[in-house]
Amino acid sequence: MKQLLISFLLFFTLNATVIAEENLDPFEDINRSTHEFNKIFDDNIFEPISKVYKDYIPDFAQKRVSNFFDNLRDVSTLGNQILQFKPVESATTLGRVLINSTVGIGGLFDMASDIGLTTESEDFGQTMAVWGVDQGPYIALPFLGPSTLRDSAGIYIDTNLPTNLISEMDDIGFVSANVMNAIDQRVELLPIIDIFDQSDDPYISMRSSYLQKRIFDIFDGNPPVEEDDF
Repeated sequence: MKQLLISFLLFFTLNATVIAEENLDPFEDINRSTHEFNKIFDDNIFEPISKVYKDYIPDFAQKRVSNFFDNLRDVSTLGNQILQFKPVESATTLGRVLINSTVGIGGLFDMASDIGLTTESEDFGQTMAVWGVDQGPYIALPFLGPSTLRDSAGIYIDTNLPTNLISEMDDIGFVSANVMNAIDQRVELLPIIDIFDQSDDPYISMRSSYLQKRIFDIFDGNPPVEEDDF
Protein backbone atom coordinates (compact mmCIF):
# COMPACT_ATOMS: atom_id res chain seq x y z
CA MET A 1 0.00 0.00 0.00
CA LYS A 2 2.85 2.40 0.83
CA GLN A 3 4.61 1.74 -2.46
CA LEU A 4 1.39 2.64 -4.28
CA LEU A 5 1.18 5.87 -2.28
CA ILE A 6 4.76 6.75 -3.17
CA SER A 7 4.05 6.10 -6.86
CA PHE A 8 1.04 8.43 -6.72
CA LEU A 9 3.04 11.16 -4.98
CA LEU A 10 5.83 10.89 -7.53
CA PHE A 11 3.29 11.14 -10.34
CA PHE A 12 1.68 14.27 -8.92
CA THR A 13 5.07 15.79 -8.15
CA LEU A 14 6.39 15.27 -11.67
CA ASN A 15 3.14 16.37 -13.29
CA ALA A 16 2.16 19.17 -10.93
CA THR A 17 0.69 22.23 -12.59
CA VAL A 18 -0.02 25.50 -10.89
CA ILE A 19 -3.63 25.42 -9.74
CA ALA A 20 -4.95 28.89 -10.42
CA GLU A 21 -7.91 29.57 -8.18
CA GLU A 22 -9.01 32.80 -6.57
CA ASN A 23 -8.26 32.93 -2.84
CA LEU A 24 -6.54 29.54 -3.04
CA ASP A 25 -3.55 30.75 -1.02
CA PRO A 26 -4.43 34.03 0.73
CA PHE A 27 -1.77 33.37 3.39
CA GLU A 28 1.04 32.77 0.91
CA ASP A 29 3.58 35.01 2.65
CA ILE A 30 3.06 33.25 5.98
CA ASN A 31 2.89 29.88 4.28
CA ARG A 32 6.18 30.46 2.51
CA SER A 33 7.83 31.40 5.81
CA THR A 34 6.45 28.23 7.39
CA HIS A 35 7.61 26.22 4.38
CA GLU A 36 11.12 27.59 4.79
CA PHE A 37 11.07 26.82 8.52
CA ASN A 38 9.98 23.25 7.78
CA LYS A 39 12.72 22.89 5.19
CA ILE A 40 15.42 24.08 7.63
CA PHE A 41 14.11 21.68 10.29
CA ASP A 42 13.93 18.82 7.79
CA ASP A 43 17.36 19.45 6.25
CA ASN A 44 19.14 19.72 9.60
CA ILE A 45 17.24 17.32 11.86
CA PHE A 46 14.48 15.21 10.40
CA GLU A 47 16.09 14.06 7.14
CA PRO A 48 19.45 13.13 8.74
CA ILE A 49 17.66 11.10 11.42
CA SER A 50 15.53 9.39 8.78
CA LYS A 51 18.59 8.52 6.69
CA VAL A 52 20.37 7.04 9.70
CA TYR A 53 17.25 5.01 10.45
CA LYS A 54 17.03 3.81 6.84
CA ASP A 55 20.73 2.99 6.53
CA TYR A 56 21.41 1.37 9.89
CA ILE A 57 18.18 -0.21 11.11
CA PRO A 58 17.69 -3.70 9.58
CA ASP A 59 15.07 -3.86 6.84
CA PHE A 60 13.20 -6.54 8.78
CA ALA A 61 12.80 -4.20 11.77
CA GLN A 62 11.79 -1.26 9.55
CA LYS A 63 9.13 -3.41 7.89
CA ARG A 64 7.70 -4.44 11.27
CA VAL A 65 7.46 -0.78 12.31
CA SER A 66 5.77 0.17 9.02
CA ASN A 67 3.29 -2.69 9.28
CA PHE A 68 2.47 -1.84 12.88
CA PHE A 69 1.57 1.77 12.11
CA ASP A 70 -0.18 0.78 8.87
CA ASN A 71 -2.42 -1.47 10.93
CA LEU A 72 -3.26 1.39 13.28
CA ARG A 73 -4.02 3.62 10.29
CA ASP A 74 -6.31 0.89 8.95
CA VAL A 75 -8.38 1.31 12.11
CA SER A 76 -8.66 5.03 11.39
CA THR A 77 -9.45 4.26 7.74
CA LEU A 78 -12.20 1.88 8.85
CA GLY A 79 -13.85 4.61 10.92
CA ASN A 80 -13.71 7.06 8.03
CA GLN A 81 -15.06 4.51 5.54
CA ILE A 82 -18.03 3.93 7.84
CA LEU A 83 -18.60 7.68 8.13
CA GLN A 84 -18.42 7.93 4.31
CA PHE A 85 -21.00 5.14 3.93
CA LYS A 86 -18.69 2.70 2.14
CA PRO A 87 -19.95 -0.72 3.30
CA VAL A 88 -17.89 -2.87 0.93
CA GLU A 89 -14.64 -1.04 1.64
CA SER A 90 -15.42 -1.06 5.37
CA ALA A 91 -15.87 -4.83 5.37
CA THR A 92 -12.53 -5.31 3.60
CA THR A 93 -10.70 -3.00 5.98
CA LEU A 94 -12.32 -4.67 8.99
CA GLY A 95 -11.06 -7.99 7.68
CA ARG A 96 -7.56 -6.53 7.33
CA VAL A 97 -7.56 -5.21 10.88
CA LEU A 98 -8.83 -8.47 12.37
CA ILE A 99 -6.34 -10.64 10.46
CA ASN A 100 -3.31 -8.40 10.94
CA SER A 101 -4.09 -7.77 14.61
CA THR A 102 -4.34 -11.49 15.36
CA VAL A 103 -2.51 -13.70 12.87
CA GLY A 104 -0.21 -10.76 12.06
CA ILE A 105 0.78 -10.42 15.73
CA GLY A 106 -0.58 -6.98 16.51
CA GLY A 107 0.00 -5.71 12.99
CA LEU A 108 3.70 -6.53 12.82
CA PHE A 109 3.04 -8.72 9.77
CA ASP A 110 0.72 -7.78 6.91
CA MET A 111 -0.93 -11.16 6.46
CA ALA A 112 -4.09 -9.58 4.99
CA SER A 113 -2.31 -8.28 1.88
CA ASP A 114 -0.84 -11.73 1.33
CA ILE A 115 -4.35 -13.10 0.85
CA GLY A 116 -5.53 -10.20 -1.32
CA LEU A 117 -7.20 -7.99 1.30
CA THR A 118 -6.04 -4.46 0.47
CA THR A 119 -7.57 -1.06 1.12
CA GLU A 120 -7.03 2.59 0.28
CA SER A 121 -6.27 4.96 3.15
CA GLU A 122 -9.08 7.32 4.19
CA ASP A 123 -8.67 10.27 6.54
CA PHE A 124 -11.03 12.65 8.29
CA GLY A 125 -10.25 15.42 5.81
CA GLN A 126 -11.63 13.18 3.06
CA THR A 127 -14.64 12.37 5.21
CA MET A 128 -15.42 16.05 5.71
CA ALA A 129 -15.08 16.57 1.94
CA VAL A 130 -17.64 13.81 1.35
CA TRP A 131 -19.92 15.56 3.84
CA GLY A 132 -19.66 18.72 1.74
CA VAL A 133 -17.25 20.75 3.87
CA ASP A 134 -15.30 23.22 1.70
CA GLN A 135 -11.53 22.74 1.64
CA GLY A 136 -10.82 26.38 2.50
CA PRO A 137 -7.48 28.06 1.85
CA TYR A 138 -4.16 26.28 1.53
CA ILE A 139 -2.13 26.23 4.75
CA ALA A 140 1.47 25.21 5.42
CA LEU A 141 1.60 23.80 8.93
CA PRO A 142 4.75 23.92 11.09
CA PHE A 143 6.47 20.49 11.07
CA LEU A 144 3.46 18.86 9.36
CA GLY A 145 3.75 20.51 5.95
CA PRO A 146 1.08 21.16 3.28
CA SER A 147 -2.59 21.16 4.24
CA THR A 148 -5.84 23.07 3.85
CA LEU A 149 -8.17 24.54 6.44
CA ARG A 150 -10.41 21.46 6.14
CA ASP A 151 -7.55 18.98 6.30
CA SER A 152 -5.98 20.83 9.23
CA ALA A 153 -9.19 20.35 11.20
CA GLY A 154 -9.01 16.61 10.56
CA ILE A 155 -5.33 16.22 11.40
CA TYR A 156 -5.93 16.12 15.16
CA ILE A 157 -8.16 13.06 14.84
CA ASP A 158 -5.95 11.39 12.23
CA THR A 159 -2.82 11.98 14.32
CA ASN A 160 -4.18 11.08 17.73
CA LEU A 161 -6.51 8.16 17.02
CA PRO A 162 -3.90 5.63 15.77
CA THR A 163 -1.37 6.26 18.54
CA ASN A 164 -4.08 6.45 21.22
CA LEU A 165 -5.03 2.90 20.29
CA ILE A 166 -1.82 1.80 21.98
CA SER A 167 -3.18 0.94 25.41
CA GLU A 168 -2.83 3.59 28.12
CA MET A 169 0.19 5.38 26.71
CA ASP A 170 1.74 7.98 28.96
CA ASP A 171 2.90 11.29 27.52
CA ILE A 172 6.38 9.97 26.75
CA GLY A 173 4.95 6.90 25.04
CA PHE A 174 2.54 9.03 23.02
CA VAL A 175 5.30 11.38 21.81
CA SER A 176 7.67 8.47 21.10
CA ALA A 177 5.04 6.64 19.04
CA ASN A 178 4.29 9.76 16.99
CA VAL A 179 8.01 10.42 16.40
CA MET A 180 8.59 6.81 15.33
CA ASN A 181 5.58 7.01 13.01
CA ALA A 182 6.84 10.29 11.53
CA ILE A 183 10.33 8.88 10.91
CA ASP A 184 8.86 5.79 9.25
CA GLN A 185 6.80 7.95 6.88
CA ARG A 186 9.68 10.37 6.24
CA VAL A 187 11.88 7.50 5.08
CA GLU A 188 9.27 6.65 2.45
CA LEU A 189 9.26 10.26 1.23
CA LEU A 190 13.03 10.68 0.83
CA PRO A 191 13.04 10.49 -3.01
CA ILE A 192 10.01 12.77 -3.36
CA ILE A 193 11.37 15.59 -1.20
CA ASP A 194 14.56 15.53 -3.28
CA ILE A 195 12.48 16.10 -6.43
CA PHE A 196 10.67 19.04 -4.82
CA ASP A 197 13.99 20.60 -3.83
CA GLN A 198 15.16 20.49 -7.46
CA SER A 199 12.15 22.40 -8.82
CA ASP A 200 12.28 26.11 -9.67
CA ASP A 201 9.86 26.93 -6.85
CA PRO A 202 9.59 24.06 -4.34
CA TYR A 203 6.77 25.82 -2.48
CA ILE A 204 4.53 26.08 -5.55
CA SER A 205 5.38 22.54 -6.62
CA MET A 206 4.52 21.12 -3.22
CA ARG A 207 1.31 23.13 -2.96
CA SER A 208 0.08 22.15 -6.41
CA SER A 209 1.06 18.50 -5.99
CA TYR A 210 -0.65 18.30 -2.60
CA LEU A 211 -3.91 19.86 -3.80
CA GLN A 212 -4.08 17.63 -6.88
CA LYS A 213 -3.37 14.55 -4.77
CA ARG A 214 -6.15 15.50 -2.35
CA ILE A 215 -8.66 15.80 -5.21
CA PHE A 216 -7.56 12.36 -6.39
CA ASP A 217 -8.00 10.94 -2.87
CA ILE A 218 -11.41 12.49 -2.25
CA PHE A 219 -12.86 11.15 -5.50
CA ASP A 220 -11.22 7.71 -5.05
CA GLY A 221 -9.05 8.12 -8.11
CA ASN A 222 -11.85 9.35 -10.38
CA PRO A 223 -11.98 13.15 -10.10
CA PRO A 224 -14.60 14.90 -12.22
CA VAL A 225 -13.40 16.09 -15.60
CA GLU A 226 -13.77 19.81 -16.03
CA GLU A 227 -15.07 20.73 -19.45
CA ASP A 228 -13.37 23.56 -21.31
CA ASP A 229 -15.49 26.62 -21.97
CA PHE A 230 -15.65 27.70 -25.61
